[in-house]
Formats: sequence, structure tokens, C-alpha cells
Amino acid sequence: QEAELISGTLRHLAAWLDEHDYGQVEVIVVTADSPDGTAALAAAEQHLFSSFRVIAAGPKVGKGRDVRLGIMAASGRYRLFMDADLATPLVHLDDVYRLMRSGADVGIAVRNLATIHHQLRRRVISKIGNLLAQTILLPGIKDTQCGFKVFRADVAEPVFRRMTILGWGFDLEVLAIARSLGYKLETFETPDWTDPKEIGRGLGDDSAGSVALQTFPELLQIRWNLIRRRYR
Repeated sequence: QEAELISGTLRHLAAWLDEHDYGQVEVIVVTADSPDGTAALAAAEQHLFSSFRVIAAGPKVGKGRDVRLGIMAASGRYRLFMDADLATPLVHLDDVYRLMRSGADVGIAVRNLATIHHQLRRRVISKIGNLLAQTILLPGIKDTQCGFKVFRADVAEPVFRRMTILGWGFDLEVLAIARSLGYKLETFETPDWTDPKEIGRGLGDDSAGSVALQTFPELLQIRWNLIRRRYR
């Protein structure tokens, strides 16, 4: 439940931003149909930030829809999206800052998938999915699914306007669109990435399998869209 995380996440983020000078930072929280109170809890932390807002996305559609709303609503020169559970530690905001200040188009966090403590079945699914993504769509990108990516504003807007996939496969699509439009994809390592949701997850959990089954046809759809030059 995001409601269990959001207050602590925002307080941690505010403290980090107080200690690090990234210039003016705008924080946007996108919530989808949150009867658990996520939106209200997020709004209660508004006083911690100089620029902050909560966007109610409406009924749940998919992570891609929510990320696109946040990216397109932002006003900064650089647009970063990140997961509310802070699976990617905030120390990597330093990597984002350096990358964007160097003039990069797109920055992609890359996890060390070999060290992630998933069950064997989930690791195999993850490796197969990653291999397919590299072979069919994004050669050279070792990890497409980490929820920590940054775009220059003049890159984000044309890329996310062309996005069609609103679910889990949106990461694949926005990276493929960016590359097809001639933008350079740059990566940075996040070896300390963790998955808080792994704690207490039962042996019968099939979430990784469900996501893989959903994203595979989306991967093929993106490839077909590229062939048809739909994104151009």
C-alpha cells in the first residue's frame, strides 16, 4: 500500500533536498483512485517543499498513465520519475544531477540484476524478459524496468506525447521512442537498489510472472509500431 510509504518517503526526500543543492526542485505526487488515503497523506507534507502538488489521476489505469501525467505536468528543465518506495536510494539523485548538467538527453538507472534477492523463478523470468527487450527493442540497455529515469524537458515532452502504452510496458516504449527520435540513452549504475515489497512476499507470489506475461505482447507491439514508423 502506497499510503504506508508516502509520508515517510516525502519526509526523507525533503531532508535530502535540504542537504543537497540541486537548485529549485518541484515535487509532484500522482495518485490513482486512492481510497487508502495516499493523496491526503501526501498533501499533508506539502509544507516541506517550496514547490509541491498532488495530482489525482482518477480510476486506476496503469503506471504508465500516472507517470505520463506527472512528467507532462512538470515545469522543470529536467523531469525525473521515481517509485514511492525509494527502491532506488536518493543518493542516486547525485548521478541524475551530474548527468543532466552534462547535457544528457535521457538517464536510465541500471540495477545489478544478479544480486537482487528474488526467488530463482523470478530471477529467470527477469533475465529472459531483459534478454528479449535487448534483442527485440533496446540493444545495449541492460535494464529497462528500473523505476528511476530522467529526461530533459525538451526530450520528455515529445517522447511522452507519443506514448501509447499505459501499463507496465511504458518504460520499454518511452525508451524506444526516445531512441527512434535520435535521443541518446545514457545509463548509471544503482547496485544498491532493493525491493521493499520482497519482504514478506509468499513463495506462491506470481507478480513477476504476471508482469512478464503482460509486457511481452507490449514489447512486440512497440516493435511493430517502430516498423510502421508510428512514433515518427
